[in-house]
Amino acid sequence: MGLFDGFKQRAMGSLNEQQAIMTIVVAAVKADESVSPEEIQRIKAMCVLSPIFASNSADQDIANIRFADTMIEQFGEEAIVRAAEALTPELRETAFAFACDMVLADGVLGPSEERFMTGLAQKLGLRDDSAQAIVYATIVRNRALS
Repeated sequence: MGLFDGFKQRAMGSLNEQQAIMTIVVAAVKADESVSPEEIQRIKAMCVLSPIFASNSADQDIANIRFADTMIEQFGEEAIVRAAEALTPELRETAFAFACDMVLADGVLGPSEERFMTGLAQKLGLRDDSAQAIVYATIVRNRALS
């Protein structure tokens, strides 16, 4: 146990389901170490379209995004672990699907994004076949016209 571990755990507190999902989504967006305005817009669109965030105002969505960004900046990988712990197995799949949407939206999966998504599937405790099905469905949904 590190000298500051107890303080970090208290500072992180418990996450609600929206915060946990958003922490995973924002971590996925940041996996390639750059966040474009289009990616921010995509997160906001996800909030508008998802029943999970449907009751939120735009300000509440922005607050969730900022909260998630702060969690990742301050706690790194531990934020993802805590987010996973706050979710049911079903919502872990949902969070993974949202994360896939974010990293595959531009049609390019860089090495850092691939490593992140592989690690995320493990941290979320997803079965390989479930994770592969989510990735495949995301690729199909984001297919461009030839």
